[in-house]
Amino acid sequence: MHGRIIWPKGSTALTVVALRNKLALAGKDLGRWGVSSIGKGFHEFCFSSVEDLRRVRSVGTWNLEPGLLKLFAWSGDFNPSLQRNCTAHVWLRIYGLYQEYWRPKILFAIASSVGFPICTDEATTKSRFDRTFGQFARVLDDMDLSQPLKYNVLV
Repeated sequence: MHGRIIWPKGSTALTVVALRNKLALAGKDLGRWGVSSIGKGFHEFCFSSVEDLRRVRSVGTWNLEPGLLKLFAWSGDFNPSLQRNCTAHVWLRIYGLYQEYWRPKILFAIASSVGFPICTDEATTKSRFDRTFGQFARVLDDMDLSQPLKYNVLV
């Protein structure tokens, strides 16, 4: 399996050893597995069993805080230099949502219909007692720009 780590601007990339340690803490009871860097932020993963591969692949995207690890199927003759990035981090604005629904779990459920939610902004995260802004909630989403854009989501 291949994966690419997308780092926010200004953050420092992890070494392969640090990446392996961080992924090992994710709580998956896996057999033997390995990871190696193949350049340009891409990594190749190997697993001792097909079942372990399926369990890891079912997650798809891993939040490494601050970066994201996006996993995809292995392909022969994979060349990191020829890969095009078709994802972007986009701030979604959710208008018309009643204040009682401004909870991370609910906002992430809504944002997951468009992409992979990462976090909410500072104004959205504040409690109802401290919030001075309430026109829209904002969620940072990792979106696949090769897919058609959604302008409306029915909640």
